[in-house]
Amino acid sequence: MNKYGVILILMALAASFVALADDDDAELRENPEFEMADTFAINAAERHYRDYSFIKAADNRIIMNGADWSAVVAGLANTEEEVFSILHIGDSHVQADFATGCVRDLFGEDYISAGRGLIVPLRLAGTNQPVDYTISSKSKFVSNKLLKYPLNGGPMGFTGIALTPQTRAFDFNIKAREPYEKIRIYYSGGAMFVDRVTDVSEPLVFALQSGENYLEINLPMPCSDVSLSLHSLGSVDIYGFELVSDIVGVLYHAIGNNGATFDNYNSINGFGKAVSTLNPSLIIVSIGTNEAFGLFNRENMYRSISTFVDDVRRHNPGATLLLVTPAECQRRRSYRRRGSRRRRYGAYRVNDNIALARDVILDFGRKNNIAVYDWYDVAGGAGSSEKWIADGLLSKDRVHYTRKGYEVQGELLYDALNNTLNALSQTR
Repeated sequence: MNKYGVILILMALAASFVALADDDDAELRENPEFEMADTFAINAAERHYRDYSFIKAADNRIIMNGADWSAVVAGLANTEEEVFSILHIGDSHVQADFATGCVRDLFGEDYISAGRGLIVPLRLAGTNQPVDYTISSKSKFVSNKLLKYPLNGGPMGFTGIALTPQTRAFDFNIKAREPYEKIRIYYSGGAMFVDRVTDVSEPLVFALQSGENYLEINLPMPCSDVSLSLHSLGSVDIYGFELVSDIVGVLYHAIGNNGATFDNYNSINGFGKAVSTLNPSLIIVSIGTNEAFGLFNRENMYRSISTFVDDVRRHNPGATLLLVTPAECQRRRSYRRRGSRRRRYGAYRVNDNIALARDVILDFGRKNNIAVYDWYDVAGGAGSSEKWIADGLLSKDRVHYTRKGYEVQGELLYDALNNTLNALSQTR
């Protein structure tokens, strides 16, 4: 065979595959797998990130960008008198609640905890749920999730979840690691009523209070295992619950949805107004990883951030914002033979779009005087994903972290917040 024949064969082979790397969304699973084996206790005197030389602990700070955080400093200094509410919004990294749970625990050690805060019936909607609470039911529901299309009708909740009971009477059982004395149910639709409240098996005397989009149940004592029997007049959609104690302190809420982008939250009608019910003083936004999968467009992402921030700021004028950049992760190059529907996967490589998404967030923060936590840089910057993998901090999919990795992330975020706030309080 002459050289021209060899060239023709090679061209034919190359043509039989269609590269899909730029459009690959395989990592954006509805239910990412998290490795649970590596666990360790939260300890305010110990920081596990100090074991890893590639982490830039010396740069672990908030980039202020001229933002005014005086209200945050004052609010945290007054937690013995008033509740200080923090809301952390994000994607699958936040839905799992490993890093955010670590931050919540550390706030609870250094300040007074005012309760578990927002919990979402994720498992009843068919997706993964944090490990420190369970929400179960004997009733049947139709569920909507933020990234599941088409939706099953009805509005989407600000939590990214909506459960519609299929019968007029329905129930929930709520168990939580941290006791609570108040349950707030966030919902929309017809009128909802509470028929019975029991603590394990003992009926409780309770008081009710209603708001625009919630029903609040006040319990006579701290509980950690409560069953609710409810009924409604007309259809209702349940979005989540808030568990609060009777003491003041810090509430650390988290809203996370697997695969979520800024545009996904922008698609929730009335999102900014709905989260204002949580009365957040500080809103932390950890979104940007999923924009980096698929076709990345800098201008589109900038506009999406702007739409999101405008909505949240308009309805939460007293809240301070903090944007968080995504850290480096990896993706698999995918391809398929021409004419085949079966997708095949090649080797992992760094997802270069993550650095581009990080730059958009940094640029937006600078131009709009919004503080930014540059997690990309603190985690080690370019090339750090291989080091996280080698030390067992990044999971098998090379996008999500192991339990140890999330707790390292949580420790770093808490220290960045605490150190920045301490520095600001000294300059007042």
